[in-house]
Amino acid sequence: MKYLTLAEILQPCVGQSWAVGAYDTCNLEITQAIVDAAEADLAPAIIMIYPNQTPQTEWPTLIRIIEAEVERTHIPAALVLDHAKTIDQIEAAIELGFSGIMIDASLAPLDENIVLTRRAVDIAHAKEVSVEAELGHVGQGDEISSEIQPQANLTRVDEAERFVYETGVDALAVSIGTLHGLYRGTPKLDFERIAQLRKVCPIPLVLHGGSDTPDSDIRRAIETGIDKINIWTDVRIPFLQDLKKTLEGPIQKIEVNEAFRAARMVATEVIRKKNMLLGSAGKAAQYKY
Repeated sequence: MKYLTLAEILQPCVGQSWAVGAYDTCNLEITQAIVDAAEADLAPAIIMIYPNQTPQTEWPTLIRIIEAEVERTHIPAALVLDHAKTIDQIEAAIELGFSGIMIDASLAPLDENIVLTRRAVDIAHAKEVSVEAELGHVGQGDEISSEIQPQANLTRVDEAERFVYETGVDALAVSIGTLHGLYRGTPKLDFERIAQLRKVCPIPLVLHGGSDTPDSDIRRAIETGIDKINIWTDVRIPFLQDLKKTLEGPIQKIEVNEAFRAARMVATEVIRKKNMLLGSAGKAAQYKY
């Protein structure tokens, strides 16, 4: 299975006012929703595995599922390990065929983040695998009020310029006011910070916390310089809500496959709307894959 690297799938949208959706998956049905939406929309897709959701022992099985579904639909796709914390995780992912890894040392001091990211880049680039890193820290929406997010968590422009130069990273996740998951309050994105980061960073910029963020803010972030949007909660919740609704019926009449198939269709429609919002629909023709 030949995936596009993270750098390859992001390069066409840099400076073009559209972005690629990056969707986490943990099972067959979510994977099918991602690839079915991409096929229907003629869109590229970044498919991610998150270690906190999928234990490392289960990666090989999930990867086989992803490979089968991508081959079935023949879409331009990258396979990325999301929020890796250790070099061991990165080495395991590369061995299994991931085309991109995201190293998250965002809670470490700047110098430590640079050292760990540089090591990840050296390991990954030797195998022609791309690397995304995070500078600043995108917290959890259920832990921090979006209205009082500490300024210290936001990405500093001067540090970003140094970080990109010293690490050789292929994409940079920046903290500009979004949070992971659902918000407690109204998010306040720092669009001027995005514009400044865009000026000093010659690589794709990534927005984590794409769920529960107003569509207008997503569009403005993309038009200001964001190239990759990470989305999970906005897919997970409708999927589970539909499954829950089905399970409220007479349990003896519910077929497992039918219950999951219905939830999969709901997730597919959510992802299709995201692809339209991001502007990635119709962009598959821009890739050689």
